[in-house]
Amino acid sequence: MKRFYFIALSLCLLAVPFGLNFQTAAQNEVSQTAESNLISPNIVVSQLYGGGGSGNAQFTNDFVELFNRGSQPVSLNGWSVQYASATGTNWLVTPLSNFTLQPGQYYLIQYASSGASGGALPTPNLIAPPVTVGTNTFIPNLSGTTGKLALVNSAAQLPASNCPLTDPTIVDFVGYGASASCFETNRTPDLNIVTAGIRIGGGCVDTDDNNANFTIAAPAPRNSSSPLNVCTGSGNTLAANGSANPNTVSPGGTTTFLVRVFPADTPPSSGITVTGNLTNVGGSAAQIFYDDGTNGDVTPGDNIFSFRYTIPADVAGGQRNIPVVAADAQGRTANAIISLTVNAPLPNDDPLLLGNPSGATNDVANENNYLMVKPQYTIAYNRSRATANWVAWRLDLSWLGTAPRQDDFRPDPALPVGWYQVTDTDYSGSGYDRGHMSPSGDRTRSIPDNSATFLMTNMVPQTAANNQGAWEDFESYCRTQAQIGQEIYIVSGVVGNIGTVAQGRVVVPQYTWKVALFLPNGTNDLQRVTKGTRAVGIIVPNFPPLDINAVWRQFRVSVNEVENLTGYNFFSNVPKITQEIIERRKDRL
Repeated sequence: MKRFYFIALSLCLLAVPFGLNFQTAAQNEVSQTAESNLISPNIVVSQLYGGGGSGNAQFTNDFVELFNRGSQPVSLNGWSVQYASATGTNWLVTPLSNFTLQPGQYYLIQYASSGASGGALPTPNLIAPPVTVGTNTFIPNLSGTTGKLALVNSAAQLPASNCPLTDPTIVDFVGYGASASCFETNRTPDLNIVTAGIRIGGGCVDTDDNNANFTIAAPAPRNSSSPLNVCTGSGNTLAANGSANPNTVSPGGTTTFLVRVFPADTPPSSGITVTGNLTNVGGSAAQIFYDDGTNGDVTPGDNIFSFRYTIPADVAGGQRNIPVVAADAQGRTANAIISLTVNAPLPNDDPLLLGNPSGATNDVANENNYLMVKPQYTIAYNRSRATANWVAWRLDLSWLGTAPRQDDFRPDPALPVGWYQVTDTDYSGSGYDRGHMSPSGDRTRSIPDNSATFLMTNMVPQTAANNQGAWEDFESYCRTQAQIGQEIYIVSGVVGNIGTVAQGRVVVPQYTWKVALFLPNGTNDLQRVTKGTRAVGIIVPNFPPLDINAVWRQFRVSVNEVENLTGYNFFSNVPKITQEIIERRKDRL
């Protein structure tokens, strides 16, 4: 992001030392969009991470990764990376080492740690030295959620400004998170302790738009010893690099497919086209991509071809590879693959296959039995309680992986307009846990899957003895059954009212309950339910006295008893005689 500026902008900058710094943050943002955007020809910030050492962090230290996306070696001697808080004006300078970064090579800078969690980074190319601010000396520590980073071709500190984009020494700039007061065109989304901002295309893509150029995903730091990722074609070779932003999307959601083409130079490429085969995501087999400022393209004529696409509602979940072909008028072609994760239930993974217990619908008028279908689970939401009536999900080994617990409690934006969205702090000081209905531990296949369990529509106020005792014990038991070849249809929910939290907005349940039906792994699940199929119910008090060390079997009941408590009809799609037999039998295993 090397920039050249109008004289008027330079005069505005000169006013700052003379006490005329009357420009607001909003004006800074407006002036940024008015600049002449010339994409960095070589070094960019390719990854940043500020959660080091905290909570469930994967790595002990914060880091910044640089990358040479150009075709020539670049010396970093005399350069620096400078960090400021989201709205800060004091830039903390990290001088870079005398290192020549080759085309396609990465450079890793290790920053401070916030604790002991996580593993060591790959060997850093530079450990950030301490800086002194006033009487304090410390190693810079990046915000885990929102902040600003500048890559500067000088070691001189940037001027005290919350948006110094007019400074001609800035090579690249990243404003990350919703509070960042300065950024290229658009901010990135918020990060958290288990996510990093990662430049798409392995670092190759730079269109001067922080939101479009970065995806938020698990940190994956690279150093100068990592495999090269050369971005340019050479000689008679045409090259291409594909990506999607975002690279995880649910059915009905929109993503932008991006293909960066590296023209050949002997003879020079002309008439470049890009075509993608979108049949794996329900689209055309010969979809044209665009480099004319339309269809998601940001900058016309920059050899980054784009196509904005909405995933059809009926596309099944899973990893999708999208083949693309770049071609020029000289008859040369280059193949690339765009990888996309469709965040949706896999085929045969409908948690309501056996029945909808309360007849919930997606009619907004049905506000106390409102059906919300998510890729990871399905909710019957109750607006008057501000919690779910019940949450249903299916569990088998395919849902269990290595994704860490996200702990990103947050409101659910999928609630209808005008409905109160419970916040992550609404239970604070109440004495109740934010208790999961569909547990975090049942959704560890991917970070998006785990993150989805922290939506507040999946929470109810639970006592610690309930949530961390028998409730968690049954969750763990179900996971052990999945690990030995069982698939389990689970519905959990609440009943009763013993008070409220969140200034009266959220009802505290008197009991929590759960039913689970166990089958050996297989297909045609509804047809495989027999009179001998195992079904379990539990009802756990949500009030004292309750022993936190209690085991789930102390609260075991028949499914009929849960139906009598709630008024719901479980497994209603199962033939009636079979349903009655498995529901009245109390589990003894």
